[in-house]
Amino acid sequence: MSTADNKKVFLITGASTGIGRSTAIQAVEAGWRVVVAARSSEKLTALVDELGAGRAMAVACDVANWEQQARMVQQTLDRFGRIDAVFANAGFSKGSSFIEGKHKPEEWRDMVLTNVFG
Repeated sequence: MSTADNKKVFLITGASTGIGRSTAIQAVEAGWRVVVAARSSEKLTALVDELGAGRAMAVACDVANWEQQARMVQQTLDRFGRIDAVFANAGFSKGSSFIEGKHKPEEWRDMVLTNVFG
């Protein structure tokens, strides 16, 4: 995609559901190009189909993984040539306390990394 059309590019993590998905829809309606990122490639593909492939691109990405983040940014630049705004929206919760002992420490690590870098 050429940057000559001057469409601004919005990168949104956690875009497969909820606030991220709604933000992507509103951004496209406002004339932005969007890159939607999340772990669920199926949901992202469906969203891009809804938004239009010329206006949106999906990137499956675990934001807690630096290499995947770098790939997400590079794919965005390769496709649209720029990034004008980022909505770091990815996040999740385990739904119970660490103190209760229901989750392994690595599960909490993943949650914290996603919620901080999301």
